[in-house]
Amino acid sequence: MRAREVIREDERVAPLRELLAGPYSFPDFMLPLPPGTTSIEAELDLVRSTSPEVVRAQLAAHCPGMADHPLVQPYVTDPEAAYAALADAYAAYWEGALEPLWPTMRRLVEDEVLVRARTFATEGADALFAGLESRGRWNPPVLELIKHIDAEYRAGERRVLLVPLVFAEGCRLYSTDDPEVLAISIQARGAGALRERPEPKAVDRLGVLLGRGRAAVLRQLGGPLTTAGLADRLSLAPSTVSEHLSVLAEAGVVTRHRVGRSVYYQLTDTGRSLLALLALVSGGDVLRAVS
Repeated sequence: MRAREVIREDERVAPLRELLAGPYSFPDFMLPLPPGTTSIEAELDLVRSTSPEVVRAQLAAHCPGMADHPLVQPYVTDPEAAYAALADAYAAYWEGALEPLWPTMRRLVEDEVLVRARTFATEGADALFAGLESRGRWNPPVLELIKHIDAEYRAGERRVLLVPLVFAEGCRLYSTDDPEVLAISIQARGAGALRERPEPKAVDRLGVLLGRGRAAVLRQLGGPLTTAGLADRLSLAPSTVSEHLSVLAEAGVVTRHRVGRSVYYQLTDTGRSLLALLALVSGGDVLRAVS
């Protein structure tokens, strides 16, 4: 995997490699809260602009009694130089491992934000937190996270910031250093768009009925998605996906709505019923992307 090669072989990422092997957790200055921008340069500027007082205070909380540890000491004695080097390491990792994938990753994250926001607005908190991965559980009115530390926060103490990550499967990150914000990572749906595709199953009843391409598009519409977002997930040309969506919309199984300059597609009740019926007939996982 390219990411592992960059971490292992690129000496420019040495500060990041040491950080991953270190004995301490991640203070916020090492993984700052998203500023609401998609610019990697703006993210790195946040790291570089952190005040030394914040660095030392967070290290004291996360790494008590470890000021002399060789991996911690640079951040204590010369924090400006230490986190400038860390920012440069992030930049090198971005360039080597993530930059070619960023257009697809960005669409996945933006689609996840749209789906979660729409779910919260129309169905409330129960639906918003439903379906969390194995390291999180919504037990109304409590959100439980499986972590290596014990902590408890009451509703209203801080704002909850959900941060969609593409590569968060099996990993739950959360941030507590900000006195006003509690940040929690969630897995963005559709990360399979960045993986190799398995061979199609021998029997695909939905594919037989609609055609393999239209069936694949229909299965992906668990939440509102753009043509470009679907094209990335399915590794198809946008023009091909657009053609499939037009046919599906004409058949009444998907609907479209515009948000700004983007057009989003999602299943209609007819589309959900079709998928549900074929799931019952085949006993398969046709509803995998809908449930």
